[in-house]
Amino acid sequence: MTARERVWAAITHQPCDRVPTDAWLTPEIQRDLLQHFGTDDWGVVERELGLDGIASAGFVYTGPPRTTPDGEPCGLWGVRATREVKLPTGGVYYEAVSPPLAHVTEVAELDDFNWENPADYDFAATAEALRQQHPHKVTMCGYFAPFVDIWDLYGLETALLNLALRPELIEATLERTMAYRLEQHRLLFEACAGLLDLTQVTDDFGGQTGLLMSRETIDRFFFPWYKVAIALCHRYGIKVFHHDDGGMDSLIPALIEMGVEILNPIQYRCYQIDLQTLKREYGKDLCFHGSVENQVIIPYGTPEDVRAEVRKNIEILASDQTGLILGPCHAIQSGTPIENVLALFDEAQRSGRFA
Repeated sequence: MTARERVWAAITHQPCDRVPTDAWLTPEIQRDLLQHFGTDDWGVVERELGLDGIASAGFVYTGPPRTTPDGEPCGLWGVRATREVKLPTGGVYYEAVSPPLAHVTEVAELDDFNWENPADYDFAATAEALRQQHPHKVTMCGYFAPFVDIWDLYGLETALLNLALRPELIEATLERTMAYRLEQHRLLFEACAGLLDLTQVTDDFGGQTGLLMSRETIDRFFFPWYKVAIALCHRYGIKVFHHDDGGMDSLIPALIEMGVEILNPIQYRCYQIDLQTLKREYGKDLCFHGSVENQVIIPYGTPEDVRAEVRKNIEILASDQTGLILGPCHAIQSGTPIENVLALFDEAQRSGRFA
């Protein structure tokens, strides 16, 4: 099977010749792998690791220059990611600062905000990027994340407080953000017809010990918009990929009912997530993406620990020889021994063969 055939078979619950693999990696790990294999060509790394992967493309913005009121560069809606956080392992993350709606307390104030034009993108350029990959790999583009948008606009703490204290403000904000996202993605889907396989309808509702907010809050504010976004994807024949960190297992039945088809990252070390239960209860509806434990085993275990973890995940989540795209349960972090990364994908090749 080709990489595209193998990944698509897993997504659609058809027999696979082996477990397909994918990798979410920080830039530091990508650099380490390029150095290890003595190349600057990522395609060489993919071939050496036996990575099938999912090809992605982004939005190409063509609108007016985006700047904050003080003239600093920013992203969509004035969200600015400029605070550099340096990790002890040598890695770097960037966090949003000065959320543009942090000061807003009244719905009327939203009318003065620049919600931008969702047509300000070169959708033909995205289509061309997908066209280059589509014959070879399953493709993904697009990103609906209603809670993440609220989080970016207000800041996480203020967003959570407003959900409880100013619900009408959050509802009004979601009407505006989702109107933008729905039109942006409609234009994307029209331009990329026949080239796009997957779109993310996703969020980060889970924490280490459970949900970040009540289920009632999620049902009231976010899931109605999920239904609209998922329906749009399905209207264009696009399958839905849902990323959700942490202990979010209580949401899975509702996600399936709304039409989610791929679930990532399967952080089963978090609250109440059990691999056997996931496969038994939800394996006929969901393809699992990720799953190899990345809080303890990949960064701190031995190569044999990693190999044992890979075998366990294949045995459970691919017990019917499909329905799993194996990889780390989130991006492999800087400082992870390269030997562990190599062991993960080597063991997937050794133990994941069905034919």
